[in-house]
Amino acid sequence: MTKREKQEQLPLFLTPELAGKVSGLGVNRIRHLMESGLLEYLPVGCRRLTTIQALWDYYGRAKVAAKLEVDFN
Repeated sequence: MTKREKQEQLPLFLTPELAGKVSGLGVNRIRHLMESGLLEYLPVGCRRLTTIQALWDYYGRAKVAAKLEVDFN
């Protein structure tokens, strides 16, 4: 099974537990990001659900860009 096929099998909305497994982040980190407003989520009753796109959006904002030039001197 390819990576793309695995991604297509994921549900539209992810619980914090599933989002943690998919992203490699801990469940508590996912919940903290949701509480602090850094990760988009959908409140459904007392549950918070997020999406793969929300995880990618967070990654795009939080990543540290690579340096284009490195000085080894």
